Amino acid sequence: MNEKFVLKSGVLLFAVSALLSACGGGGGSSDSSSANQGQNNSTVALANQCAAPRAGTADRQGSADTEKAYLKAFVNDTYLWYQDVPANINPASYATPQAYFDVLKTPKLTASGKPVDQFHWSQTTASWQAQSQGIAQDYGIQWAAQASAPPRNWVVAEVAAGSPADKAGIKRGDRLLAVDGVDFVNDATSTGIAKINEALFPSVLAAHQLTFSGKAAQTLTPATYSVATVSKVKVIPTLNGNVGYFVFDQHIAQSETELISAISQLKAQNVTDLVIDLRYNGGGLLYVASELAYMIAGPGPTSGKVFEQLTYNDKLTYLNKQYPFYNTAVNGTVLPYLGLNKVTLLVSQGTASASESLINSLRGVDVSVNLIGNTTRGKPYGFVPQDNCGYTYFAIQFKGVNQKGFGDYPDGFAATCAVADDFTRQRGDTAESMLSAALSYRQTGICPVSVARAIPAAWTDFTLVRPLSKEMRLLSPSVAR
Repeated sequence: MNEKFVLKSGVLLFAVSALLSACGGGGGSSDSSSANQGQNNSTVALANQCAAPRAGTADRQGSADTEKAYLKAFVNDTYLWYQDVPANINPASYATPQAYFDVLKTPKLTASGKPVDQFHWSQTTASWQAQSQGIAQDYGIQWAAQASAPPRNWVVAEVAAGSPADKAGIKRGDRLLAVDGVDFVNDATSTGIAKINEALFPSVLAAHQLTFSGKAAQTLTPATYSVATVSKVKVIPTLNGNVGYFVFDQHIAQSETELISAISQLKAQNVTDLVIDLRYNGGGLLYVASELAYMIAGPGPTSGKVFEQLTYNDKLTYLNKQYPFYNTAVNGTVLPYLGLNKVTLLVSQGTASASESLINSLRGVDVSVNLIGNTTRGKPYGFVPQDNCGYTYFAIQFKGVNQKGFGDYPDGFAATCAVADDFTRQRGDTAESMLSAALSYRQTGICPVSVARAIPAAWTDFTLVRPLSKEMRLLSPSVAR
């Protein structure tokens, strides 16, 4: 199952869908792995004993009970806070192994009252493999919600290039008004909500009609397309030098070559400063973040230094390792670098996990990192995803600290200059609030109040509608890193 968000009784809830389950593909250099890292022999013996074994795989006949027993053992072996998982959870009380897995986590809270573990989930292995290869099967819309109870207010935060939404002319900032003839803003009936849910998060690949402000109704059908993780690479001339800019939305294997291309292009154009738009980047592969950090700073501050010190639970101390700043790509290619002692990042609550590792690691080697936007997600933890019986499970297994030993940011990194996301303009537009503020701040060192005041209240306080599978810090056993 692939995660999704669902409106029920006018409230945004978390649910699951099989939307991507038709997508296949091999693991390749993704983090989908059956490496059994950190699992003892009894746990490994329980693996692949499935209620419904899949032909042509390592699956063998088992039951839902053996799948649950495997998950309990997997968590007990590898979960960072295994000792905090309540001992009185009865597996028979849960209809599926996935529902049982959902509760096998710590109930503790952070200092601010948030759950310590907000990042514990499963999805079909097929959907995870597709996602990790940059394959999507949807409309291509990243939604942002200001209100999910009537009167609802959802807007398009971003449209993926080449997606059905892109081909239909849907743009960032378009406000959703109706779904298959149902008033999206005001309808509170169970029938209407069911229609909205099925259209926004389809269980089958069927056409649905979406109506946006200022546009005629659009008929869209989810489709399969490849996702670019780096885009809008350009140089912005200023009075005191050329500023490089690009959007970076996800740390996956293909990002390596895309980032190398972007940095090489900007280096050739003699940029003296850099702005990276990470506002919707929920993370992904840790080695990609390490490579990007090196490409920003170069060998001067990073040579011989730790990108991140990884620490596992007390059963797995032999896995603790110093993760370096990588100066070569996976294929051995020497990475280009800009050699900057400062960088500006556009961030929001959608900036999470490996993206936060980038912030923390650069600050750990005294590269100045200015954050323009809003407080980041707060996820100093990571996973080694584990497959079993057609599902991939994500349980937090390690935490990380930078060269200075800091890694305590479960409530996120505060913005250097607080600016709301500006859905009235496209990302990369120098008049867009975050980028405008970033360009101003690098010249004056002062957060421009005029930019914040220019955004009407109706366009502020949005949060991304996004599943946990888009917020990750991952190690890849299938990649020699």
